[in-house]
Amino acid sequence: MELGKILYDIISEYGEQRILSDIIQGESAEIIKSIFEQCVSNIEKDNEIKPDTRVTVAEGLSHYLLTLAMIPSKRKTKFQSVEIDIAVPDTITLGTSPRDVIVISFPKTNDINAIKSQIENMKKVQPNPDNIWIVLEDDMELGAKTYTLKGTMTFSNMVNDLISFTSGKKQSKLKIFKI
Repeated sequence: MELGKILYDIISEYGEQRILSDIIQGESAEIIKSIFEQCVSNIEKDNEIKPDTRVTVAEGLSHYLLTLAMIPSKRKTKFQSVEIDIAVPDTITLGTSPRDVIVISFPKTNDINAIKSQIENMKKVQPNPDNIWIVLEDDMELGAKTYTLKGTMTFSNMVNDLISFTSGKKQSKLKIFKI
């Protein structure tokens, strides 16, 4: 079964309103962890887990959650020749006020040198290392904020952290948040 179908079938089981309610109440970590783990478990039933499967599931889930929570973002983009998986709120703000933008990367490799190289590229457009977030299977010392998908699974806190980051920021567009 295709990854997208697995993800959206599990999301449907939970229900959009329940997920949104948990996000609004600041209790999204448990449901995010549960959805993520259920997706990985279903994929394991059908196929062997590839090295990038968990990161790919996390990226797909992140896209869905950003849309559901109406958190403004620019996804899968290039800015000044640097590949960015997600920029919150957008790349326009990144150009004018990088301190007000989070850039998120979902490296599809465990090669620490490749990941460090990617972070160095991101530092060209986002000079504040606290605003560079990396989602990985396991924690690594990278000089950027890291969300992990195994063990303590800090990835499940990312949406709450994004909400905290964006709540006090001036947005360049009309701000219409569900949360």
